[in-house]
Amino acid sequence: MKTLELSFKGSDKRVKHLRLKYVNADLTPGEVEAVMKQITDAKLFAKGDVDLYAEPLRAEVVETTRTALVGGPQPVAPAPAV
Repeated sequence: MKTLELSFKGSDKRVKHLRLKYVNADLTPGEVEAVMKQITDAKLFAKGDVDLYAEPLRAEVVETTRTALVGGPQPVAPAPAV
């Protein structure tokens, strides 16, 4: 699965992350930068007096691969009662 991870600096100077799953893999850096700018300009995300997404920092596409270690297609048998 591919996830778009957007990082912003809040007005409290702390880094905040916005993760979006199932993103279009063909996004260009310019498109992502424009959307990040729109998010900061909209000031929709606030907690008290803190603007959570005040300044765009970076954007990354994260690919996740899941590998089953236990269970697989069959459920794990419950442990016997002692």
